[in-house]
Amino acid sequence: MSSSYEVDHNRESAVVRGVLRLESVDSYDLVFGPARACLALPQGSYTLDVSGVTLMNSSGIRALANLVLLAKQHGATLIILGSQAVAWQRKTMASLSGLYERAVIRLA
Repeated sequence: MSSSYEVDHNRESAVVRGVLRLESVDSYDLVFGPARACLALPQGSYTLDVSGVTLMNSSGIRALANLVLLAKQHGATLIILGSQAVAWQRKTMASLSGLYERAVIRLA
């Protein structure tokens, strides 16, 4: 599988850009690991900007869903920023918001 992506992390947020076609859900640890660590903290809050991800395979979407469920488990705040212009994001984000009422999904 071919992936070409960039991830810029800081303590409370990440910006992900490119094509994500990693082999398995576990392969996405490099992308979402810092977010998981932050969301597991008391009063955790994390902003994940995936608006620049043009393609994400089903393993990535599952890893993203797992991130939402982790936020729910810890009562953390998760904000996911996406783009209306990207088909997979339009189709997927509504389902993700249904997993956890405190997950904030914004499509620009």
